Amino acid sequence: MKAAHFEHHEPTTVDEAVSLLDSLDEPTILAGGQSLVPMMRFRLAQPATVVDLNRVESLDYLEESDGSLRIGALARHVDVEHSELIADRYGAFADAAPLVADPQIRNRGTVVGSVAQSDPKGDWATVVLAHEGEVVARGPDGERTIPADDFFLLPYDNLLDESELITELRVPVPGEREGSAYHKLKRKVGDYAMVGAGARVALDDDGAIADATVALTAVDITNVSVPEAADELVGETPSGDVFKRAGEAAAEASNPESDEHGGAAYKRNMVRVLTQRALVDAVERAGGD
Repeated sequence: MKAAHFEHHEPTTVDEAVSLLDSLDEPTILAGGQSLVPMMRFRLAQPATVVDLNRVESLDYLEESDGSLRIGALARHVDVEHSELIADRYGAFADAAPLVADPQIRNRGTVVGSVAQSDPKGDWATVVLAHEGEVVARGPDGERTIPADDFFLLPYDNLLDESELITELRVPVPGEREGSAYHKLKRKVGDYAMVGAGARVALDDDGAIADATVALTAVDITNVSVPEAADELVGETPSGDVFKRAGEAAAEASNPESDEHGGAAYKRNMVRVLTQRALVDAVERAGGD
């Protein structure tokens, strides 16, 4: 089966892309296309107009600047996977990248596209939440920055307006004694998460936890941060007991559904286990004992 007829636009600048989104009737954005194109092929999606961002070269970057890691809208999963900067400083991103789908998809799919799709089983939204990141959107009224905690509304739904596009994601550059990690349970290689947990920990000079975040994948209607788990961590000296309390708080706050891959009770238990594992790795990467 082939895709239904559609108009194809290829802007070369962000301003041109935004102008198209504002002037066209119900346009659909294409970046990596690893979700959209298969749906179009089988006519599960039949957009009348596609705005293809792949010639907007200014959106292709992965860099640190102005105190943030900045991930442009055309940065591919594979760029994160092979980045020395990511490997050295952003543990949760380094953990998640090779777990996304398979090499073919990682070569073309984009990190921003995954966040824009807002599938609660996607990994990148959880990683951005764990790093207390932001979504930068550009529309006809200019640019706005949306905290990731506010961005996700429902499965496949977010705060992005129809005439806006995400230009980049930003997460704060980690401090000297800060680490993060991401763990994921999946049925087989290439699958979406059954459960995922991301954690970020910052240690003070005495080795106590000065700041922490925990975020979860696939156990609620969106990817979510879990402040209840962070509350169990801040001010404490890292230990198995502390991590266990945080894992139990995360499990209690989660809201998984039973499906063909496992019951809700099983998934809630995996939230507890994966949260603890992510915290152990995050503390180790932060330079803790």
